[in-house]
Amino acid sequence: MTGLLLNVSSTMSRSRANGPGVRAVIWVQGCTIGCAGCYSAPTHPHSSNSLVEPSEVVEWIRSIPDIDGITISGGEPFEQAAALVDIIGQMKRVRPELTVFIFSGHEYQTLLQSEEKSVRELIQHSDMLSTGPYIAKLRDQALLWRGSSNQELHYITQRYDPSMEETWLEDSPTEEYSIHNEAIQFTGFGGKSSKFLRMASEIIG
Repeated sequence: MTGLLLNVSSTMSRSRANGPGVRAVIWVQGCTIGCAGCYSAPTHPHSSNSLVEPSEVVEWIRSIPDIDGITISGGEPFEQAAALVDIIGQMKRVRPELTVFIFSGHEYQTLLQSEEKSVRELIQHSDMLSTGPYIAKLRDQALLWRGSSNQELHYITQRYDPSMEETWLEDSPTEEYSIHNEAIQFTGFGGKSSKFLRMASEIIG
């Protein structure tokens, strides 16, 4: 027991749309950036959603076979950095082969210069980051794991490198759907042009 809790919005056991290969995804709850046009707006409020012990998250990750790593999105992961550092540290002890990919709405230099030790530690615990706020007028559907052209990919360790991007662009879907708790779970970077969201809007309308 560390006393830390992670405020989780949702999870997906297996995804190919949120980083290299097949990944378990954790969407955290809470983001003070609040980019206009973000289609994860329900994850922005810092209201309690599902408060989970780090050890429970690690057991969930441990139970998922044949994945390449975990992806942490949101919400804003670096606003819960301490809990995530704890989770990744525990995960590496039981499944050291797994990689860590994190999405952040903060600029990379802002994260590096943070006065919070846990923020800097979370960068060090990552293999790859996608950083920068979503800017609707810079929307670009051709980008890999980014929504707008100001956002950047950063390679923190040697587990991945830019030479792999061409293959990832071919293999990673822009939209992905799964059935979770008798509901359709959607993820990806289709934005307002998403075929799924457009279809849902037509059905509701």
